[in-house]
Formats: sequence, C-alpha cells, structure tokens
Amino acid sequence: MDKMIEEGVPEVVENALGRWLLYAVFWLTTAILAFWFLSTGLVYGAFVIGAPLVLLLSTRFHGLATVSTALMVVAGLAALVPAFFLGKYKAVEDGHTGLVLVGFLVFLIWGAAYPAILDKFDERFHLSLYPRESRPRKLEPEERDEFAMLRVLLVKAAIATLTMLVADASIVAVVCLLALLLRSHWSAAVAGLACLLETVVEINGLSVVVKFEPVEIAAGVVAASLWWDAIKNPLWDRRIRPGAGR
Repeated sequence: MDKMIEEGVPEVVENALGRWLLYAVFWLTTAILAFWFLSTGLVYGAFVIGAPLVLLLSTRFHGLATVSTALMVVAGLAALVPAFFLGKYKAVEDGHTGLVLVGFLVFLIWGAAYPAILDKFDERFHLSLYPRESRPRKLEPEERDEFAMLRVLLVKAAIATLTMLVADASIVAVVCLLALLLRSHWSAAVAGLACLLETVVEINGLSVVVKFEPVEIAAGVVAASLWWDAIKNPLWDRRIRPGAGR
C-alpha cells in the first residue's frame, strides 16, 4: 500500500502486473509458434524459432549494443520465412478461418511483444552491472544505451514490415522496407500511414472501396504503432550517430 501511495497505481500496475503479463503473453505465443514450426520440420522449426530466441538470450547476458549484426540479420531472416508463407496461405484462404486465422493472430501478438521483451532484456543486462545494494528498479531513458535503443527501433520497423507481409499487403511491405532503409522520420510517417490505409481501403480499378476486416485492421494498427515509435524518436534520423555505450 505504501508503494502505491508513493508511486501511484498506474506506475505499480505498469511495473508489476504489466511486466509479468507481457512476459506471459510473449512466452505463451512463443510456445505456440514453436510447436507449430517444429511440427513442420525439426531443422526448419529450430531455425525459425531459435534465431530470435538466441538474439534475446544474447541481449540478456551481453546487452543489445554488443550483439553482432550478423545475429540480428539471421533472426530477421528467420522471422521472414514464416511471415511470407503465412501471408500466402492467408491470401488463398476463403475467409479468415481455421489455423490460418489462429496463426495470424498469434504471430501478430508475438510480433508486438518481441521488441518490448528485447528492450526489457537489454535493460535487465544493464541493471545487472550495478551492485545489488545500489541497483535501481529501472533505468531512466537518458541512462539507456543509445545504440541499443536504435536497434530496438530497427527491430520494431522490421516487425512492422513483416506484419504487412503476413497481411498479404506486398506493396505496403515494400514501402515499409524502403522506410527501413532510408531511416528518416518522413519515410517512417509514410510507412505508418500506408499500414493504416491498406487495412481499411481497397483500390478496385478507379474506385476506392472501404473495407472492414477486424484482423487486418489490428495488423495495420500494430504496424503503424511500431512506426510511430520510430517517428517520435530522434535516434531514427540516419544523420544522428548514437554512441555505443555510456
């Protein structure tokens, strides 16, 4: 009770309930994806689910800023494979039914949670460097490693691109990829807007049709929110060179 009075209810919920709920949702969706991918083939499944988990573990014990670029690229490629095929399966399905719908929703939830877990693991690594008796509960934004924070933004942008690929929005996925390569605030804004419009508007010849597909709208909102994080963060500007340590 004293802690609630001192910090406020929202802060306590965010740090306790919110954190453990995030972990629970992430590991549950990871377990579902692992079962699904491993059942399609041991080697394939181990690569697809293993690479992102290795990136998480490396971040937890070494910090995201020191993780090799090669590992990040491999983790991205591992996530690209199921995203591509899930998008194609979804496109040929007659409506959102069965395992494709479940797989789409699980991948969407996992993709939204993964950058947050990556960020938490990097913070936990840096907290572990403090002596136990003087270790803070959390780090302030100005205490975080800027290079690690940029990498979190890159992961968010990559997942936003994969989300559009899963939604079978190939053109928007290309727009997102260009925004990821250009790394400017205006290109991130264009990509975020494209993600939202794609899920509610369909161009049929010379006419524009408004559509309402709740699952696709959810995908667009998730992708746009990830791009919004890039828009409002100064580190996303390619001209800024963040330091790799403090």
